[in-house]
Amino acid sequence: MEGDKPLFSIELNEFEKPTGDYKVDLRRLAISLGLLRPGDKRTAIVEILDILLQERKNKPEGLNSVEITSKIYERGISIVYANILRDLRKLINLGIVENINKRYRIKENLSLQEILDKYVKPYVIDRIYSKIKEYATAVELENPKK
Repeated sequence: MEGDKPLFSIELNEFEKPTGDYKVDLRRLAISLGLLRPGDKRTAIVEILDILLQERKNKPEGLNSVEITSKIYERGISIVYANILRDLRKLINLGIVENINKRYRIKENLSLQEILDKYVKPYVIDRIYSKIKEYATAVELENPKK
């Protein structure tokens, strides 16, 4: 139906407890937040997130897209530059990464837990849930078989 394009969407997934393996847990975090789908082979977004997390202390001002790209290539991953920019936009839209003066960094250099509590839950999850409740109320009120 025309006009059915969501303003924003997020897919949440639940796994069992973290494994203790950084790479596995980082990938599962990305899947949990809907940044990747289970079974995805393309994991550049996980690499980008890893790079930004690793560089958080060394470069608190962040990295530009060329620096991120070269670090990805150093890891032996070949990806088109446009896809790196797309993945950075996904991370920004979710509230995990910010772009300040063409430099990307973890939002305010906060911990991931703080970002989830301060930005993702209230501005993404709670907002979407509130809108879903509005639709539920509207459907109940508009139900012709009352």
